[in-house]
Amino acid sequence: MTRDTRQRILDVASELFAEQGYDATSLREIADRMGFTKAALYYHFQSKDDILKALVQPAFELVGELVARLELATGAEDWADALTDVIAWFYDNNLVFFRILERNRHSVELLSEFLATQEHLQMHQRVEAAAHAAASSLQEEIRMIAALGAVTGFDDWAPTILTTSPPDVLRDELTAAVRDILRLPARRRAKTMAAQR
Repeated sequence: MTRDTRQRILDVASELFAEQGYDATSLREIADRMGFTKAALYYHFQSKDDILKALVQPAFELVGELVARLELATGAEDWADALTDVIAWFYDNNLVFFRILERNRHSVELLSEFLATQEHLQMHQRVEAAAHAAASSLQEEIRMIAALGAVTGFDDWAPTILTTSPPDVLRDELTAAVRDILRLPARRRAKTMAAQR
């Protein structure tokens, strides 16, 4: 029950943060929409910052998982598979993180002090080393990093497209772009492949 309540709080908070912004949303509004007292909300989250951290945490965990996958890559196809899984994650999580980020970029950046830490710099070094180890040439290594940038930087350059485009179109085009950058042949869509089984 407690876990379900915690998730309901996160769902309500994400709606409010996306609708009216993090700064404009109070804990009282979240509690009211839940039918709680503010004190009951404190049982699950001590502050609004804690709620926002809980909402963006899965995205930071995904980054860690992505880096680990890239380190295991043995070539461009493995690299493409890892990035394709990240693209799928966007939709499996209903783009919650990106909707919150689009509306509250400043607040999220303040919470992610991680971005300026030694850990973040080490992550960059790990990715660069992974591309170097997996690539068969300097040209392929460059394409691997370019494909990674195409996926991980998309929300910075086109947050509206990311959160408002038809999911199938965006997923297919981002996946195709990754494969184009890596100079890999196009893959048949999963639905087509499943139908042939």
